[in-house]
This record gives sequence, C-alpha cells and structure tokens, in this order.
Amino acid sequence: MKQLIAFFSLFFLTSLLFASEVELHRSYLVTHPYVTLSDITHKKAANNKPILHFEAGKHILRIKGQELQKILQKYGYKVKPNHFAYIQFTQKSPIDTTKIKNAIKMLYKEHYKAITIKAITITPRAYTTELPQNYSVGFARKSYLKRDAICFIKTSQNKKLFFSYEVDATLPAIFTRQLIQKGEPLTKLNTEKKSIMLQNFRAMPLQELPRGKYEAKHRLKANKLLTQRDVEALYLIKRGSEVTVTLKDNGIVITFSAKAVQKGHLGDKIKVQKSNNKRLFVRVTGKNRAEVE
Repeated sequence: MKQLIAFFSLFFLTSLLFASEVELHRSYLVTHPYVTLSDITHKKAANNKPILHFEAGKHILRIKGQELQKILQKYGYKVKPNHFAYIQFTQKSPIDTTKIKNAIKMLYKEHYKAITIKAITITPRAYTTELPQNYSVGFARKSYLKRDAICFIKTSQNKKLFFSYEVDATLPAIFTRQLIQKGEPLTKLNTEKKSIMLQNFRAMPLQELPRGKYEAKHRLKANKLLTQRDVEALYLIKRGSEVTVTLKDNGIVITFSAKAVQKGHLGDKIKVQKSNNKRLFVRVTGKNRAEVE
C-alpha cells in the first residue's frame, strides 16, 4: 500500500513539474517584436510575458534549440526530443496576402482537381510593411509539386518581391497494391486510391486511373505512390500478337489476320506481317485491331 501511495505521489509531483509537453518546430511566425510562451505552445499561458525579444530593427530571431529548451523548462514545460540545432522566430509582416493566397489556391486546384486545401501560410522573404496596389503573382516552374515553395509578385515597374509559402492540403492518389511488372496493365485489381497529405513530390502523382489507359513503365514495388513517371499509355497491340486488320475499298470491307511487327497505342501507325510474309503499315483502332489507310 505504501509503495502504491509513493508511486502516485511521484506521479503527481512530476505532473506539477511538467504541466505540459511542448513539441518544438523549426520556425515560428509571431505578430509582435517579442516571443511569448503562447507563441510556442499555441495555448493560453498563465504567465504569458515575453521570454525573448527581437533586436531593434530586426525581424528575425534565431536561438539555439538547447537554449530555448532550458528557458521553457524554467516555466514548467517538458520539451519533446528534437534535432533542431536552431529555432527561428519571424515577425509577421502587417500586409494583406489575400490576393497571393487566391493565386496559390488557383494554381493547386488547376493541377489537383480533388484537392482539399486546409490552410495556406505566406511569409515575405524580407520584412514588408505594405504591398503595391497593382501587381501580378508568379511562380517558379513546377511549384505545384511542392508543399512549401516560393512565389513572387511583380509590380508595374517590373520589381519583384519574393514570398515563401506552405500549403496544408489533402488529395487522392493512386498506389500499387502489389508488385507490378513492366508492361503490365494498371487496373483496380492491382492499384488502389488513397487520401494523402500534399507533400514535395518528385513528379505529378496519379490521381485517377481510367480503365484501360495505363500500363507500368517499369517494375513497380507494392504500396508505391504512382506518378506520371511510372506509367505510360497502354499498348493496344503488342509485338508478336495477332491483329485483326480491316481494309475498306469502294464500299467493300475486307478483314484478315496479321502478326504485329511493332507495338502501338491507339492511333499509332505500325507495321504488320500477313501470312504470306508481306508487310504493310496499318493504323491502330482498338485492342488487337487495326485498319489499312
């Protein structure tokens, strides 16, 4: 019984000592030239006085992670393990970024039809007190592939101001269910659709899988996120397959079989070989079907 009482006493004292556990982030955005506990914990603190101050005329404050951890421990906070050598605090510029945010939304919705955008955070690369009245918004090439990227505004005097932004969003994406060999058709049997967080993609993720449209461009591992680099148009005619060829001449339709010498997608012009070894070019019209032009 005494051991049980001692255990609960220790637990109670520990809870008082570390009232809350804090997970540090690499960077923070604050609205004033100082940092409070609430800026870090994102919760209302009983003693929310400034614990750090920006230097006069400066809008970025960097502090060693271990140093910040010691400060938080003095206020009774336990810090979760992290690997940040430095933590950065940036004072938020007092500007209206609605126009920039709408341009970002438009860019991402143009490339991800079923994207759900939860939040967009925009930070000027340099502290900015106001924006020009007239400007256009521009992006680096393939910015839409990234969760966090850089955009810019261009004034009528061709002056550019750069901004960092981060998009918190989810979207549907196609994954492999199993190992898929090169040239194997992609179907609902060997793939599945999942909802994922927007991340920094190397290539455009496959968001839909139309029936009979794609095949594996190379060997694909199980549970792999499919991108445009992983697929190619499904070949309707494979080399060596039997092809039904149609020849139309003056209202007369002649059909014969031939062997494909080349593979082809819909509309491709390929070479086939007849039973008498004569070769001719045909246009692919369907699965193992073609016509003589």
